[in-house]
Amino acid sequence: MTALDTPVYHDYLREFAPDDQDKLVVDVGGGDGRNAIPWLQWGFKRVVVMDATAAALSRFRSRALAENPEWVERLVLIECDARRLPLADDMADRVQAIEALYYLNEDYEKGLAECRRVMRPQARLLLADRSHEGALLTRLLYYGGVGAMLETARSREMWDGEDGHRVRTRFLSREELHGLVMAEGFKIVETGGISAFSLLLSFLSKLDRLGPESEAQLAPIYQLLISLAHTGCFSRCHVVIAEK
Repeated sequence: MTALDTPVYHDYLREFAPDDQDKLVVDVGGGDGRNAIPWLQWGFKRVVVMDATAAALSRFRSRALAENPEWVERLVLIECDARRLPLADDMADRVQAIEALYYLNEDYEKGLAECRRVMRPQARLLLADRSHEGALLTRLLYYGGVGAMLETARSREMWDGEDGHRVRTRFLSREELHGLVMAEGFKIVETGGISAFSLLLSFLSKLDRLGPESEAQLAPIYQLLISLAHTGCFSRCHVVIAEK
């Protein structure tokens, strides 16, 4: 129950993938590689994963070597800041920034502008970032209960992690996110989300409240979450696919 969103994102990526496996794919903030692995599995020949944490990139390289050493020949790993991507203009055919840019807070727009800069004309971006409701639910369940939830609602500040290792992150309403994407010059071609039920299920699993049969029901749970990503109204993250 700890990675319920991964199959949902991979379903989005199947839709997002171009037909030509020679196209350049860039994963911004993709350090652990969970959303880069599908591109390698599908045979894409040029996959770039960038992240601010070198240790995460190193772990991903070790995982790729263990699963299929040939993947490493098609993979470039770069430690960098998402506000200054070390790529030339107009290079990438697909860029994904999955739950990455909201860590930039006030510099969110800089990260979004960098994604657009490195994209070719007619290239596409898959963007996923935390929703307002997702932030409130996360504070309620994991970080302080009702009081913390109401504090976030008042202050519009979101903090993840335990004391001493807390990180501030940004969250956005659907309208705010769409406005930022269009202001950067993108054309939105598809919208969706990541259902808040994934967060609830993970929380209840940690409390051992789902029953002994829950792990045996993962396949239908994944299918339900994939369906809710496109039809549900209560999302912990917004998903946008946009074209340059």
